[in-house]
Amino acid sequence: MNVGGQAECAEHVGKAGGRIGVAFSGGVDSAVSVRLLQEQGFEVEAWHMLTCSSEPAAGVVRLVEALGVPLHVVDLRAAFEEQVREPFYAAYASGLTPNPCAWCNPRLKFGLLRQTIGGRMATGHYVGCGYEPQSGALTLRCAHDAAKDQSYFLYALNAAMLTETVFPLAGRTRVEVVALARALRLPIPEEKLASGSQDICFLPEGDYRPELCRRFPKVNRPGNIVDESGRVLGRHSGLANYTRGQRRGLGVAMGERTFVVGFDWVQNTLVIGPRESLQTRTFSISEMHWLVPPSFPLLCEAVTRYHHRAFVCRVEADGRVEAEESQTLVTPGQACVFYRGEWVLGGGTIQTVGGGK
Repeated sequence: MNVGGQAECAEHVGKAGGRIGVAFSGGVDSAVSVRLLQEQGFEVEAWHMLTCSSEPAAGVVRLVEALGVPLHVVDLRAAFEEQVREPFYAAYASGLTPNPCAWCNPRLKFGLLRQTIGGRMATGHYVGCGYEPQSGALTLRCAHDAAKDQSYFLYALNAAMLTETVFPLAGRTRVEVVALARALRLPIPEEKLASGSQDICFLPEGDYRPELCRRFPKVNRPGNIVDESGRVLGRHSGLANYTRGQRRGLGVAMGERTFVVGFDWVQNTLVIGPRESLQTRTFSISEMHWLVPPSFPLLCEAVTRYHHRAFVCRVEADGRVEAEESQTLVTPGQACVFYRGEWVLGGGTIQTVGGGK
């Protein structure tokens, strides 16, 4: 059965054939990527990062054996703790809502792992790359499968990383990839085929709060719930238990639907208000990173939350962003990624949110 397909960005790493290392998680996407590259004549090796456990899961080993490729295991647990987990919890403790995948990709997967492979690398990300027509810069392009596109998490890569990286799934849908895995009879549990990857790899249960409270006990201190004028309305159980935009579980009645609109970490108070208070047209970003050199003011589209609608905005050189229309999903700590059509221009971390409704 021929499962071949065009390896995205292959023009930057030479013609098909020769050695290539696949960042191998043991899921369906990385497994099918291995098979696609084999069909294209690459000499494939699987490279597995250890980030939490001391050895690969049994399923990873079985899958590599079924694919008939060598497995290399790279222990990145110390780097993962220092560069991903610690900053993740520290960000929450300072009132931000972090995006750890946006850090892990450039620092570990496309950083330390790629350097260890020492040559061409492929990943199972649903994303493409190429030369952005207007600038001619090498950058990321949205995947064919819009529902699975992962360009949002990869904006902090650079051209050097892209030059040696192949994205075999750029032109395929998740449905097609799962169908290929089944047709190839790969030993992947049905629940993995059906559900796909989890949001944050080191939070299998999806709850960051127990570990956050262990590392930073102060975030679990009860305090006052106040409205935007400072009037005390009730008590909260610890700021770690709430997120911006949350509506349920507040335990306060105001005669209208209320949401978490802010945190005062100095006074340990939770600020609630109407939905309109979440809306803003202006915000600022820090740690700006550009794949396509910008000319300011920059008119483009922005995405401030994975899988949410892009909106038109203007970006200034100092990191100020002004949206054409009011937005509600603008949260300090999250990534803001800028696009020109299907092409990634760059991005940064949302720092402050302010007015301009």
